[in-house]
Amino acid sequence: MKALASLSLCFFVLVTAARAEDLTPIIKQLKDKDSDVRREAAQTLGNIGPDAKSAVPALISALKDTNLFVRRYSAQALGKIGPEAKAAVPALTKALDDNRKEMAEAAAEALGKLGPTAVPALVAALKDKGNETSVRRKAAEGLGNVGPDAKAGVPALIEALKDTAIHTEAATSLGQIGPNAKAAVPALTEIATTKKGGKDKAFKKAAAESLKKIQDEK
Repeated sequence: MKALASLSLCFFVLVTAARAEDLTPIIKQLKDKDSDVRREAAQTLGNIGPDAKSAVPALISALKDTNLFVRRYSAQALGKIGPEAKAAVPALTKALDDNRKEMAEAAAEALGKLGPTAVPALVAALKDKGNETSVRRKAAEGLGNVGPDAKAGVPALIEALKDTAIHTEAATSLGQIGPNAKAAVPALTEIATTKKGGKDKAFKKAAAESLKKIQDEK
């Protein structure tokens, strides 16, 4: 426990300095022999956020790490860096097929933070019924996070309204896309105003709120 505390303190000092200086010391830790050190490095880079864009190539490589936690934290770090990490889209797309659900979820969530470049991958993940439900849910949410630029994902989200496991997320994301999701108006109207939405109050509410966003925003 004492060793772990010392390790965390060490990384705290490194991240404080790295915000304004070179990230090389932390990036090097991604290749350390100790998986705990690699994990801490990935987490630290994620905490730095967009300013850690120089670490993107190293984090992409870390997505292949043998340790699940290193892979997962690396994916999360890329997501926190945001659009500056768009070069990671191909690697994160491949990570969707990771045999550990936690990693696939982290990859889908990260893709949703990288901007329009990730839309095709998110659409494919959403439509793939072979994916875990949680991964498809993250993909639906990711399209919403992209916002208006995720217009290409509207047809897939409309189709997802029929899937009770992810329909609320799909409805919410259509609202986040806004007027660019006007093709969803008939389906959302039916869900919000008729028995089509069933007894799922959260689903019906999400549909009604999204319908308003799509129709009211200029």
